[in-house]
Amino acid sequence: MNSNLHIIFAPLLPDYALWGLSVAATIVTALAFYRRAKGAWARGFLFALLLLSLANPSVIRELREPLRDTALLVVDDTASMKLGDRPQQATHAADALTAKLKALPDLDIETLHFTGDEESDLFQALSAKLQSIPGNRLAGIIALTDGEIHDAPRGALTAPFHALIAGHHDEIDRRLIVKSAPTYGIVGKSVTITLRVDDQPKRQSENATVTLRRDDGASQSLTLPIGKDMPVDVPIGHAGSNLFAFTVEPVPNELTTINNSVAVTINGIRDRLRVLLVSGAPHIGGRTWRNLLKADPAVDLVHFTILRTPDKNPFAPNSEMALIAFPTRELFEVKLKNFDLVIFDRFSNRSLMPDAYLENIAHYVEQGGALLISNATDEDTDALSASPLAHLLPAESTGHLLTGAFVPDLTEAGKRHPVTATLANERPRSDWGPWFRQIDAHVRSGEILMTGINGAPLLILDHVGQGRVAQFLSDQFWLWGRGYQKGGPQPELLRRVAHWLVQEPELDETALRAHANSVDGTWQLTISKRSLHDDQSVVNVTDPNEQTSQVTLRPSSDAGVLSATFPTSNPGLYRIKDGDKELMTIVGATDAPEFGDMRATEDILAPTVQSTGGSVFWLEDHPDGPSLKRTDADAAQKGWNWIGLRRNGQYRVTGSEAYPLWPAWAALATLLTILLWGWRREGK
Repeated sequence: MNSNLHIIFAPLLPDYALWGLSVAATIVTALAFYRRAKGAWARGFLFALLLLSLANPSVIRELREPLRDTALLVVDDTASMKLGDRPQQATHAADALTAKLKALPDLDIETLHFTGDEESDLFQALSAKLQSIPGNRLAGIIALTDGEIHDAPRGALTAPFHALIAGHHDEIDRRLIVKSAPTYGIVGKSVTITLRVDDQPKRQSENATVTLRRDDGASQSLTLPIGKDMPVDVPIGHAGSNLFAFTVEPVPNELTTINNSVAVTINGIRDRLRVLLVSGAPHIGGRTWRNLLKADPAVDLVHFTILRTPDKNPFAPNSEMALIAFPTRELFEVKLKNFDLVIFDRFSNRSLMPDAYLENIAHYVEQGGALLISNATDEDTDALSASPLAHLLPAESTGHLLTGAFVPDLTEAGKRHPVTATLANERPRSDWGPWFRQIDAHVRSGEILMTGINGAPLLILDHVGQGRVAQFLSDQFWLWGRGYQKGGPQPELLRRVAHWLVQEPELDETALRAHANSVDGTWQLTISKRSLHDDQSVVNVTDPNEQTSQVTLRPSSDAGVLSATFPTSNPGLYRIKDGDKELMTIVGATDAPEFGDMRATEDILAPTVQSTGGSVFWLEDHPDGPSLKRTDADAAQKGWNWIGLRRNGQYRVTGSEAYPLWPAWAALATLLTILLWGWRREGK
C-alpha cells in the first residue's frame, strides 16, 4: 500500500477566540519591538508556540490502495471483416494481444465486439461501452478493424486510441453503383436507370460487361465505361414490383464480388386499364359491370349495349334505336389490341359479329389478352359454343338451365386461389344471400373456384396461350350488389376476377415470391409459392457464389401457400427456379455503406488516432500485434514497434492514522524553557 502524510488542525478554542489571541499577541509583540524591550524576541516566540499549541496540529497518514487501469480491446465483427483472411488475422491478433495484456500486472482487460450488416458503427458501440469504464482509469483503446468505419467519434476520447488494421495494402475491388432509379414506371413503357462501375484503385481498363436480368427470366449484356455515369433503359413488363438485377464482371484477384451486383425494384402501374364491355339483351343486372368499372377512375371503359339485332323489324327507325351503328370492325379488328380486357355480358347475338371478328378475339386472348364471359341463359352459351371462341371457353353448356335458391360455395381450389380465398374474411358465407339461376355445363379445362346448385360449376378460370379466360355461368351476382337478403361480396369478387384476367401479380395462383430479412443479425430468406393442389414443392436456389441447392416448400398458415425459411450466409443476388419460373431477390443491402469501398484503410481513423496520441499498425506487418508498454500520462504513447497504455495512478483510500504534531508534554516543556529564558533576559 502507498502512504501519504499531511497536517490537520483541531483547535482547542473556537476560531474567533484563537484569532483574537493571535491579534493580541501580535500587538504586544510589536509594541515590545517598538520600545526595544529586552526579551522581545523571546516574548514573540513564546506567543507563537502558545498559539500553535492551542491550534492542536496533528499529522494524518492515509493508507492508499492503488487501482488497476483498464485496457479496452475492440474487435470489429461487421460484414466487411469477413472478407478474405481478415477473420483469421483479427482472431490471431486478438489472442496474442490478450496474452500480452494479461502479462501486465496492474491492468484489467475489457473486450468489445461490435457487429453490423449494413454499417460499421464503431464509435456508437464504443460510446456505450465507455459509460461502464471510469475515464480516469482507461489506459488505452486497441481496435482490431479493417478501418471501414461509417460513424463519427462521439465526444473526445480520454485515452490513446490505437488502430490495428486487418487486411492488405494492395487490395483490389470493383463496385457497381445505382446512381439513380425511378420508384414508379408505366406498364408497357421503359424507364431509365443510371449505373456506374468503379474500380478501386483505378485501373487502366476502359469498359466492363454488365449483365441485366429481369424477373421475367430475360437477360441481356451491356457494356459500360468504367468511372462514368451511364443511363440504361429497362422495360416495365407488368404491374406491381419489377425487379432488375445487374451484375458486373469481376476483375482478377478482386477482394470480393458482393458489391458487383445490385438490384432495383420499380413499381409498375398501369396508365389506364382499358376495358371493352359488350352487353347483349338488356336485363336487370345489365349495369352491374358498368357501375363497377366506372367507379374506378383508373379504368377507361367502352360499353356497348345491343338493343336489337338486324334480323328484327321493329316499327321504330334505326335513327331512333341507336346514336351510332355498332362499330364491329373498329372494335374487333382495328383497335382490339388496345384493350386490356374484353367482357361479353349475356352476349348471344352472333349475327352482329361475323366469325372473322370472333377469331380475332381468339387470337387476341392467345397472345396475352383477357376475356370474361358472363352467361345467364342457355341461349347465350349455345351461341358461343358454336363460335370460333368455343375452344377458349373452359366450360361447355349441357343445354339445361338450373333454377332454385342456392348460395354460391367455394371449392377446395377456390379456398386456395387468391381470387376467391379471402372472400369470406370480411363477410362469412353464412351471411351471403342466395342466387336463383345458373347454366349447367361440363368443365373441359381450368379451375372451378365456385359452385352452385347441386355442386354445378359457377365460376371457372383458365389460362389460354399467353392470355386468360374467366367464365361465369350465372349473372345473378347483381343480387349481391342490391343487398338482397344481406347481399354478398359482389364488388370484391368481380374486381378480383378482372384483375386476375389482366395478370395482376398479386393474384397469380402460381406466384413464386421471396424476401429476406435480418433476425438477430442473421439474414434469413423466405420463399413462398402459391399452389392450388400441391402439398409440397421443391425449388432450386442459386446463391451469389453460383452454388445451387434444393429447398422444399411446405404448407404455411395461409391457405394455398407453400413456404420455407432458411438462414443465408452470403449477401447478394439469389435466384430461385421452379420449373420454367425463375425469381430473383437480393439478400442484404448491397448498396449500404458497408459494401462501398471494402478495401482496408487507415485514413478514416487517422484523425482520431492523431488527436489521442495513438498509433496505427497493419496486421499484415505485425501479425501478433505490436509490443505493449505502460507509459506515463505525459509521455509518448507509441513507438515504431510498440503502443503505449497510459498509467493513470488512481487509488482508493482504505484508512488513516493520526499523530499529534505538538504533544502536550513537549509544548509545556518548551513553553517553560522559553519563559525562563525570557525572564532571565529581561532581568539583566
